[in-house]
Amino acid sequence: MKRRLLSVLALSILALNVNAQDEAVSTSESSSEKLNKLRFGVFVAPTMSWMRPSAAKDGDQTQKNGGSKIGFMYGLMGDYNFTSNYAIALGLQVNSTGGKIETENPKADYLWANKTSVDYTLQYLEVPLALKLKTDRIGKVCFFGQAGLTIGFNISKKFTYEIVQERNAMADTTFTTGEKEKITGKITSIAPIVFQMNVGGGMQYSIGPKLDAYVGLFFNNGFAPNITDPTTFDKLPQFKDGNTRLNNFAIRLGFYF
Repeated sequence: MKRRLLSVLALSILALNVNAQDEAVSTSESSSEKLNKLRFGVFVAPTMSWMRPSAAKDGDQTQKNGGSKIGFMYGLMGDYNFTSNYAIALGLQVNSTGGKIETENPKADYLWANKTSVDYTLQYLEVPLALKLKTDRIGKVCFFGQAGLTIGFNISKKFTYEIVQERNAMADTTFTTGEKEKITGKITSIAPIVFQMNVGGGMQYSIGPKLDAYVGLFFNNGFAPNITDPTTFDKLPQFKDGNTRLNNFAIRLGFYF
């Protein structure tokens, strides 16, 4: 009888111990999930940007993209994981960007430029917001794709320019040049706020329990408003680069903590 009681007591203690361990593991996993609901990271990104007129001709003036510009982006990023495979991605970043526009208008009168080559150097403080879709982890790796909207606030604007103005009424020609000059004048000369669609994808690699390496390729397509309005530049012959959009590719490298 005593042996049976001791056996029952021992089995009861063992069962309680196993149950306590299971609860501890469950609590630990729950805490881990809560900790991973919100993750923050940092990144840097070399970029290639360009400015694209939506039309090759505006009246008598022809206009075209004059070349791309290598830039740089850096900032903070965060994911709010509302499931294991879906997240809201947001961030705060500084984007050094720009592009080159060339125009020609052989019929311009003496108030307007006949030929221009303008290289814009711009900087924006940007706030991206996107829906992020992630695969289950394959070993230490998961892949993701995302799409969303970025709003940018201009914080710096400079340009290098060469402008040819044929003063037909006076039968002479003037050349106006400048290098990395600050753009002044009306606020509409450079869009103070821009909107871009952002799409991209990449992978995250688990280095440790709370550390992921991150790499992604992104395309940002500016869709509103016109990035420049050169007819409002002060002290320069006027010209157009109508319906000009600002786009870029970025390769983002960073870490999630």
